[in-house]
Amino acid sequence: MIIASSRVLFRCSNSEEAELLAIREGMNVALQWVASPVIIETDYMSMCQLLNDSGDNRSSLTLLAREVAELRGELREVDIIHCKRSQNRVSHILANSPCVESLCKVWLSTPPDFVATAIATDCNPIVA
Repeated sequence: MIIASSRVLFRCSNSEEAELLAIREGMNVALQWVASPVIIETDYMSMCQLLNDSGDNRSSLTLLAREVAELRGELREVDIIHCKRSQNRVSHILANSPCVESLCKVWLSTPPDFVATAIATDCNPIVA
């Protein structure tokens, strides 16, 4: 992890919109701080399809998806990939932290202490 971000969303209709807003936030931060390729992981298959499909979209999230597409065009290389929720614990801890602490923060290079264990777990497979 190079960058982590957490923000309170005051207006959000549903979890898909929250995910798309988080992706947009990640791309905005990446535009300012990252010169290398960007990989965005989401456990929403529908977000991967929405953002990786160049066809017409009639979703209620179309305008927001277009904003993300424009940001994606400004970055050198962006991959938006699907991963299982169990493989992306860090994002869920960060997503819940504003609810608990009213936190709006960006971490560069060094992740916050409260996600350190989840990073180690996400990066190292659990052997059963």
